[in-house]
Amino acid sequence: MQKNKPMKTRPSLGILVALLFSLPGIAQQTYQPVSALNVEIDTIPVSFPEQEQFKNEVTGNTVKVLHAVENTGFQFYNSVSFRNKKEGIIAGGTRLRLRSTQDGGKHWKGFSFSGFANAFYSTAIYENQFYVVGASRYIFRNNDLNTEWEAFDVNVLAENKYALRHPKFYKIKFSPSGLGIIVGDNNGKPLALKTTDKGAHWQQVPLDGLPADEVPLSDVFIFPDNTIRILSFTGNVYESTNQGNNWRPLRSGKEGESLNSIAFTTKKEGYISGLQGLLLKTTDGGKTWEQIDTAVLGSGANISNLEYTNDHRLLLTTAESFQDKKTKAPLFSIDAQGKLSPFLLANGKTFVFDAYGLFLLNDKVFLLSRDKLYQTKL
Repeated sequence: MQKNKPMKTRPSLGILVALLFSLPGIAQQTYQPVSALNVEIDTIPVSFPEQEQFKNEVTGNTVKVLHAVENTGFQFYNSVSFRNKKEGIIAGGTRLRLRSTQDGGKHWKGFSFSGFANAFYSTAIYENQFYVVGASRYIFRNNDLNTEWEAFDVNVLAENKYALRHPKFYKIKFSPSGLGIIVGDNNGKPLALKTTDKGAHWQQVPLDGLPADEVPLSDVFIFPDNTIRILSFTGNVYESTNQGNNWRPLRSGKEGESLNSIAFTTKKEGYISGLQGLLLKTTDGGKTWEQIDTAVLGSGANISNLEYTNDHRLLLTTAESFQDKKTKAPLFSIDAQGKLSPFLLANGKTFVFDAYGLFLLNDKVFLLSRDKLYQTKL
């Protein structure tokens, strides 16, 4: 008598879907409302109905003070982004502090997303959506400043659930086509994330081509054709032409360098900058670099931001962290002839260092110093 063969069964569609989404790296992690996360949330209203104004002696334009912090302490801010003249955000530290305005700075809504000393470092806007990153495993975003912020947990991107628990994201930037790159630090190692669907989902970037002993990444620049250039804190520059899948070195940093900002106006011409007034320019796509004399900035300046204007001038901010010093100019410009000069001066005005936030919107300049947010025109 022939025994019956066991019947072959096929797993149900529901089981297949469950298995698929349980595999690390395959699941399409999405954003969650901040209220659903295990984070502390504080909200505070802040008002500046009577905004201070003064004249910029360099350009003759009016300068408005859109935000002020009386006692900076732990409430200093590092980054600023405005999507129009009314709606904008500033972000910094500690406790992941964030403030948003919808009326040009007269009223602000304040947030704190952490109970610890971690800070936000960078903000960005793509297709009217605000993004904020910092010393946190979350990428925060908001497309309507009236509604709740939401967050993407990057910890799910790693095969080891502990691998991305305490990253530090120093810069977030987008190309016109929606390629987004975040660079930073993960336990002393370089870290980069990317999105190819306009910020909806994120994935870890393989840093093939970087040496095993490379230090964390401080900044990134994305060209309109999605060519990416990244900068490490030791001054190494790398380029990728395939959305970060492979990298080639463009520059090797020198001993003692500490660099934190990169900007290019063309594939050939650009700058990198950092501590001790170090400013380097290339006109051949990174093959050679010329050191620029920055004595006009003062001694010990940290060149913290580089941004090109539409007419190809370079604006740069300076900072001296944790020093109670004041200067006559927190913002400088370099013209087409290479002349470095103050961009913002005002009779009788002094500006408290750290100027870390710089944002350009059409003809407007937003400058975030340690205690104030200024708005003026180019």
